[in-house]
Amino acid sequence: MTLITEILGYLAIGTGFFAITKKEMGAFRLWHMISSFLYIFYGFLLQSIPLVIAGAIFCVIHFYHLRKLRLKNSNKTQIL
Repeated sequence: MTLITEILGYLAIGTGFFAITKKEMGAFRLWHMISSFLYIFYGFLLQSIPLVIAGAIFCVIHFYHLRKLRLKNSNKTQIL
C-alpha cells in the first residue's frame, strides 16, 4: 500500500469522525457524503469493490436526503 493510499484512508476516517460531531442533520449528511466519496477513491486504490459500492450507496442516500432537506427549507422560506 502506498503512502497516498494510507493518507486517503485516514482522511476518509477523519472526515467521518468529523461528520458525527455535527448536530445539524444537513451538516452531518454533507460531511458524511464527503467521507463516502473519499472511501470510494480509497476503495479504487485498494481494488476493493465492496468498499466502492458501500461508498457509492452512502453518497446516493445522503444526496437524496440533502436534496429533500433543501427543498423543504426552500418551501419554508416561500411561505414566509
